[in-house]
Formats: sequence, structure tokens, C-alpha cells
Amino acid sequence: MANAQTFPNAFLYTRLVFTVPLLCSLVVAAGDDDALPPLPEPALLGFRREPERGKVLAREGGSRATERAVEAGLDWLARHQEEHGGWDADGFAGRCDPERGDPCAGVGKGQHGEEIPCPFDGAIGALATLAFLGHGHLPDDADDPYGEVVGRALRHLRDAAGGAWATPLAATAFAEAEALERKGRWLDLAHGFAEQVLSRQQEDGGWGYAAPYRPGSDVPYTALCVQALAAARDVGFTLPQELPAQVDAFLDSLEVEGGRLAYLVDGREYGYTPTATNAHLAATIRELLDVGRDGDRHRKHLRLVAGKRPVWKIAFQEVNVPGRGKMKVQLGSLSMYQWWYGAIASFHRDGGSWAAYYRSAKTALTGSQRKTGCDAGSWPPVGTYERQTGGRVFATALGVLILEQPYRHRRRDDR
Repeated sequence: MANAQTFPNAFLYTRLVFTVPLLCSLVVAAGDDDALPPLPEPALLGFRREPERGKVLAREGGSRATERAVEAGLDWLARHQEEHGGWDADGFAGRCDPERGDPCAGVGKGQHGEEIPCPFDGAIGALATLAFLGHGHLPDDADDPYGEVVGRALRHLRDAAGGAWATPLAATAFAEAEALERKGRWLDLAHGFAEQVLSRQQEDGGWGYAAPYRPGSDVPYTALCVQALAAARDVGFTLPQELPAQVDAFLDSLEVEGGRLAYLVDGREYGYTPTATNAHLAATIRELLDVGRDGDRHRKHLRLVAGKRPVWKIAFQEVNVPGRGKMKVQLGSLSMYQWWYGAIASFHRDGGSWAAYYRSAKTALTGSQRKTGCDAGSWPPVGTYERQTGGRVFATALGVLILEQPYRHRRRDDR
């Protein structure tokens, strides 16, 4: 599909260009607390531990039903974690329990749905790790039911997070782990991965997953990098003062059509047209960087987000695609990837839009989550990006992250 933008196929690019330096492969041992550099109070990390989590959850529209869905999703992810600590987007059925019924379906695939091994296990595994951190689970904590799961996941990320898409997600995970734990164990990794992200900023102000081979930045990769840097600030990583304005200028350089946003400059030359998904991503970027929030473009993106609240409904139609013949294309906007960014942007913007957005997300996600069998707790990968590329692990991690948003991040008024 011309507009498939979630995890562009950068397999060779991943191996050749974005290998995390060996220096970042070592976890820093916890030392004398007095020797650790003082960390700032979190500005982004939310109130993820009880009793604060329960208070914020109630205030922001969550409920016992949303928490049960989060807990069920984490249970499925834990049951399907690989021994090495990561997740296998196309091989997770090997972790299924035959006593629970049929193996889980919905494997990850190639960039455009090719029947090949999914090349994005690192990125998808990092998202799964973020789902556990989003619920306040501490790595290696003997009193935490998922302490071992999170610890193994982070150590696997340390060694296997090379790659365009995995690197910013790993940076986010290490920053969140350090901000939660605050013992210095993950500090060097958080800063090292954040430095990797920052070093890849392009001259146009954004980030491009294929920057060495194609000029210019793209919106999806920029959105992941901005999330990583915003999280890294919580553990003392300093961003250049000019960075928000540079990113804002990059977004302003892209074509807008009815609030929809282009994928990259001259995107039509590469087969990309402006999409609602990119508008969701741009809204999140500006909210996290606190830049351009009063601009006309941002308001248009937010209106589009508000008008595309989550609904679990999908249909397909066969159409003629130039150069590709007849293809089934999705109708509607069922995209958990898009919903994730919609939830982040709406939460930080608030102004009444959050309550309506989260109410729709709750209905869509709690009603569609699997309730029985080995796949209980997971979400079926039926949206475009989930079905086409990421599969069930990707969909389930996103479902959990969306439902955690009331406490995953902190509002400006709470900083």
C-alpha cells in the first residue's frame, strides 16, 4: 500500500547503519546513591504507582474495566515473551500453552504484508516493554509480578536494539525504567540511546528512517524520536534549545490537505499522499515539545483527531491501484497505531477532547479484547498496520499503552 508508513522495510539499513555502539551494551551497576547525579523530577512520566495511579485513573476517565483490560494484556504479553527477553512478532505461537486451546494467530509480516519473517522484532519488543513500564512495573523487583519479565526485556533491548525503529523505542524504555527506578542502573543506557537518536536529526529539523538513502525526514520516525527525547529529559538528558523550533519548521514544510499531513517533503513523488495518521503524529510531536501549539496547522490536526475517535469497525473494498492491479483496501480508520498517537495528543491537549477520545477508546478496546483461549488478553491485528506488519504482539502492546494513557504521562498542570 502506498501509504503504509508504520515500519518501512529498512532491514538492510537496520543492520548496516543503526547498530548501537558496543559502549551502550553494558548496564551500569547500581553504585553509591550519593555518587549518582541528581535527577530532575519527572516532567513527562506519569503517576504509575499506587496509590497515585488509582487517583489519576479515576480523574482521567479510567475504570476497573480498563485496568482489567490492561492487566489481561500484560498477562498475554508475559506468557508470550521469549526466553531471551524479547518478543517474536511472527513466532510467538511457539510460546502458546496447548492446555489453553488453539495456538494464537495473527503473525507479523513484511512492510506491505509480504509473507516473510517480520523484520521489526526489536521495535515491537520495545513497545511491549513500554507496556509493562507504563503500568509501573519495576525491572528485577522480586515483589513485582512482572519484575523478571521487565528485567529480561530491558537486557534484551540493551543487546538487540540496533535498528532505525528499535533505537528510539529502546531509548524511551531505558529512560522510563530509570525514571521509575531512580537507582542509576539504566542511566547510561538512557543517555547513550538518546544521544544516538539526537545525532540522527537531519538538516531539515526532523528524523528520517531512510535518511542515508533518501533525502529528507519523515513524520513517523520523527514522532518516535521526539517521544524518546521527551522521555530522556526526565532523566537529565539535555535537549538543544533550538530543537523544538527546528522540528516545528520541519512539520510546517509538509503538505497539508484538510488537516491531513504528508509523510515527507515531496511525498507524492514516492507514492505518499497526506494522511490522517500523520496528522495524529504531528499533533503528538507538537504537544510533547510544547511548540506550535497555537498554530493553525496544529488546530486543524487536533480537529481531525477529535473527529476520528476510536471505533472498532472495519470493512474492505477491492479497488484498482495504479501499477499494482486489484487490491483489497481498508475502509474506515481502525488503526491502533493511529489511536495510540491520538490518545497521547488528546491527553496533553485536554480542553475537553481527552474525555471524549478516551471514552471511545475504552469502548473500542475493552469490547474487542479476546476473553478466552490462549489469546485471552490480546487484541486481534485487524487494523491496517497491525494486520499488515506488526501482528498480534504489536496490536496488544498498543492496546495496553492506549488504556494506560491516563497515568502513563503527566499533564502540564501536574509537573
